[in-house]
Amino acid sequence: MQITKVSSESLLKACRQLLSRDPVVNVLPLGDLYSPLREVSELYSALENSAVIGVCSIYRAYSTPSIVFGAITAEAKQALVRKAMSRISGNFISLCQPDEIDLFTDYSAVLQCRSEQQMIADPPKPVEPSCVRAVRVRKDELELLSKFYEEQHAEAWTPIQYKTGPYYCVKYQEKIVSVAGVHLVTPQIAQLGNIVTDEKWRGQGLGTACTSALASKLALKGRIVSLFVRRDNMPAIRMYEKLGFFKTRNTMFLVLKRK
Repeated sequence: MQITKVSSESLLKACRQLLSRDPVVNVLPLGDLYSPLREVSELYSALENSAVIGVCSIYRAYSTPSIVFGAITAEAKQALVRKAMSRISGNFISLCQPDEIDLFTDYSAVLQCRSEQQMIADPPKPVEPSCVRAVRVRKDELELLSKFYEEQHAEAWTPIQYKTGPYYCVKYQEKIVSVAGVHLVTPQIAQLGNIVTDEKWRGQGLGTACTSALASKLALKGRIVSLFVRRDNMPAIRMYEKLGFFKTRNTMFLVLKRK
């Protein structure tokens, strides 16, 4: 088996083809193979007899790097993790399946571990008409959007994500009070993220309006719409179920420290 950095268009295409076989499970590494996330990710492939059998991404847009991978065999997963660990010092993040945590324990200590679940809608359900109207965040409102996420202590926001796809918000007196956005968009699947409502405005359907408008927009071209949510966040899960999302698998969000 050979581990190779993804630098050529032909290898990039082969990696996309592999992960596209199961875009739901491979949503995160698949998204890193497309712009603009491709420009802030280190991408590695596992090759066997010149065929791609696994992909690993080290996403470096955050202050703490994030490692995700998609691979067919356990051997490929282990080889890709070894390569990623050679490129990491200090703390890093990973979102993986529960049975994959052991892949990291030889190289790192687990600082934080929380249970999440992936939910998808294919397609989303339309919601009943409401007096709450969500509008698309304009390019000239990026500073306003960043300020909102900073005030809400959003963990997963970086301005580059505005380039990945649309963000929808509800405003009050020219201030954003609720917003739903995306982490990534590919031809097959889109991953929602940064869905946040100011605490003072919760319980009024604002998050539902933003998420519904966004999911409907992303599904227009036949994409599956995906998201991750904490398994103990029942208000959010109920909202997503109302919009037609259903659970597909359990996942683990990890914060680790390199040994």
